[in-house]
Amino acid sequence: MVRRYADPADAELAGLVAAALSLGNASLIMRAAETALAPFGPRPASALATMDDGAVAAALAGFRYRFFDASDLAPFICAARNLAADRGGLERAFLDGDDPGEPDYAVAASRFVRALVSAAPKGLLPDRGAWRSNLFPDPARGSAAKRVFMYLRWMTRRDAVDPGHWRDADPSRLVVPLDTHMAAACRRLGFVTRRSTDLKAAREAGAAFRAIRPDDPVRYDFCMTRPGIRPDLDPDECFGCFH
Repeated sequence: MVRRYADPADAELAGLVAAALSLGNASLIMRAAETALAPFGPRPASALATMDDGAVAAALAGFRYRFFDASDLAPFICAARNLAADRGGLERAFLDGDDPGEPDYAVAASRFVRALVSAAPKGLLPDRGAWRSNLFPDPARGSAAKRVFMYLRWMTRRDAVDPGHWRDADPSRLVVPLDTHMAAACRRLGFVTRRSTDLKAAREAGAAFRAIRPDDPVRYDFCMTRPGIRPDLDPDECFGCFH
């Protein structure tokens, strides 16, 4: 979906929305993301820049996908708009929170999520004070935060799988987007020993992949999740190159 947008500002916004909604079947996720972005036309970042908070909320009225509805998505999208305007783009906002001394982007990702929360217009936030915490979770809370790190993968890597619209973020510091499929594959190969599929397990997986590809530790993320998603694939054949 991100590849539909040539302008990096549109692509990073579309990617953020798609990543936040990435729960369930891929076709349903795509449909939900398209529905969420449709009111803003072919140039969503430009359109949002001309809309006030009330207009954004009105444009998303009636939206619902899984746990999330317009009361979550409207402040989330406005927060992305506000943060990008304040920092000169979402990549700049992300890198502003990075400490180059950190071994990976786990801390920077947490600061990015918190910056989004801070940028949300208070007038749109529901009674609970923020969108649902699982819309775009803070990695500092200990979960694998798979959708956050998947978003960073989409934006940072550049190949046939990932569009890589960001230019200054470093692929070598990406955290593995660890979901149940990736965790099962990593445990099968002995890359992860933790029983919990959490941030510590994601960083453990990253350390194993850096021993193979220090420049690109999430290179194998897409292909390694396929056997868990597609039962017609043989895991032994898919993972044989790692033995």
